[in-house]
Amino acid sequence: MSDRRFTRRERPFAAMHRERWQSLLRDPSKHVYLLSDSGKTTQRQFLRDIAMVMDYLVSELEFRTRKVGVATQRGFLLRTWANVAEGTGLPVWRVKQCVSFAKQRGWLTSTQPRHNENGQWYGLASIKRISERYFTDLGLRGAFHKAKTAASETIKQMAIRTGVHVRYLLTPITLLRKFARRHDQSPLKR
Repeated sequence: MSDRRFTRRERPFAAMHRERWQSLLRDPSKHVYLLSDSGKTTQRQFLRDIAMVMDYLVSELEFRTRKVGVATQRGFLLRTWANVAEGTGLPVWRVKQCVSFAKQRGWLTSTQPRHNENGQWYGLASIKRISERYFTDLGLRGAFHKAKTAASETIKQMAIRTGVHVRYLLTPITLLRKFARRHDQSPLKR
């Protein structure tokens, strides 16, 4: 194992994922999961855009939890759809079309936690996860599990280096704040 540090986009699994999409785009009609609901071939440009969005999401993936974002000392920083649009160069509406395609195939989930403050509900940043089914469909399941094992070791080393428990490194920042407010307002603390 080398000590070489990769940018998120250069990680070996992200590069392998990108190569897999390039081979899929050469003849997309051979792959059932790339066909439209009516069984017809999906437009190539739309598939290229989907490939770009999924490439960005996999490049920004935290393998252990399959969440899209980056672990920091203060918690997990989630990526927004605006971040995805900026990273891919696509408009937000196109990113959402691509995400809809991925969700229909069970490749991606996105849940948005809510927060009630002063009687008004606020939406927090959505938690995006890439499903195991996505990696299975693309034939990358074995490689994903190897990358996940390596990422587990990396996050443990980060926890030791920063002195922050792994659980807090992988909890979204917005939820850490929410839990901290609950803890501060708890009657047991008094």
